[in-house]
Amino acid sequence: MAEIQAKHHYVVITIDEVSNSESIRDFAQLFSALKRKQYPIYVIMTGLPELVLDIQNNDKLTFLLRSDKIVMTPLQKAEMISTYAQVFNCSTQLASKLAQATAGYSYAFQLLGYLLFEHCQGKTPTIHDYQAVFPQYQLYLFDNAYQKIFASLSEMDRRYLIAIQGNQKLQTVCEIMGKDKIYVFQYRRRAIERGLVLPSGRGFVKYTLPCFDQYVSEVQNPDS
Repeated sequence: MAEIQAKHHYVVITIDEVSNSESIRDFAQLFSALKRKQYPIYVIMTGLPELVLDIQNNDKLTFLLRSDKIVMTPLQKAEMISTYAQVFNCSTQLASKLAQATAGYSYAFQLLGYLLFEHCQGKTPTIHDYQAVFPQYQLYLFDNAYQKIFASLSEMDRRYLIAIQGNQKLQTVCEIMGKDKIYVFQYRRRAIERGLVLPSGRGFVKYTLPCFDQYVSEVQNPDS
């Protein structure tokens, strides 16, 4: 790093799908030590909001709280409709249904497009093709994304996500969890910070991820 600095060069490290793992924690501490020496090293890390939040809240990595953050908003429905319609040469009605099924979740947008592309093998998809790939689409969401998200949460975070199922009001959620509003509200805030829910009216929240309601039902089913 001293040689790189002397040559007026820079080092940029990129890490995708970051998580609160031992290797990431070790790297972050080393990175922090190099920055304290004012070496020209930079890092760009991307990952799911809840996993990034876990890293930031690690006692040894609080310096990450001071880092610049870019929160990616859900994909715009109009843009997704336009892309699906262009790629598949399908009707706007079908493209709209595809976009709606992804809820703006970028992985879901890519996944559904890929599965439909593989299923149709070059022919223009129909609503029946969409219905044919939907179970597989849902399964991939559960296995490849939601299982990891749910496993990374604390027991009380999971209990909160289960308690709000069915569009329950805050008071009802408190009764289900057996806790007061102040206690429950902190888990509401944590779920919002993690991008798992968003406010949908006074005292109400809703899931942000597509098919997440079905996933929450499945995790409560011992036979699932």
